[in-house]
Amino acid sequence: MPRIIKSAKGTFSTADITIDSSGRVVTAATGSAGGALDVVRLMVDSPGNGTYTANPGANNASMFVKGGGGGGGGFNPGVPANPGRNGKPGGAGGFGFYFQPVSGGTGYDYTVGAQGNAGGQAQDGNAGTATNMTNLATANGGNRGGSGGSNPGNNGSAPGAMTDLTGSNIIHENKGQGGSGGPPSSPQAGQPGKPGFILVYDNSGT
Repeated sequence: MPRIIKSAKGTFSTADITIDSSGRVVTAATGSAGGALDVVRLMVDSPGNGTYTANPGANNASMFVKGGGGGGGGFNPGVPANPGRNGKPGGAGGFGFYFQPVSGGTGYDYTVGAQGNAGGQAQDGNAGTATNMTNLATANGGNRGGSGGSNPGNNGSAPGAMTDLTGSNIIHENKGQGGSGGPPSSPQAGQPGKPGFILVYDNSGT
């Protein structure tokens, strides 16, 4: 016996529907809208701590985080000219893009990484510190640059990042860079690194 199909009745917003082989709407129910637009909720580009509170309507966040750059080492007159007395540059801070679920209205503590200090004559620089959003994202600081005769600092890392951007200067070209090494001219000290930054969007726009 042929099955009698009754058309769905009513008015439905963002409807979930089922259509039969004859093109008739068989069932309909109010569905849910797609993700909202991402809007900037946090932008910090100087060292320090704070709290990002997800918008009540958000359920995910996109984050760019970059650690502080390492400081450059100082000129070292006490080593042979070859392989080089000039101080070595510090490493760049790790840089990554993260996409993570968040709970609307919840606060997430963050730290923006500081730059590493420069080394004086014949001294190594200092490493930069990490930028992180608690349980969501981390970008480690760049390592210190050695004094003349030593090694450059390695770049930091962005463990677990969806996209690792370490070494790139997009968004903030003067943030998270390693400091240069000291030259023979006075004061022969290296240059400090640059602090990191954090940029957060969440999907709470319309």
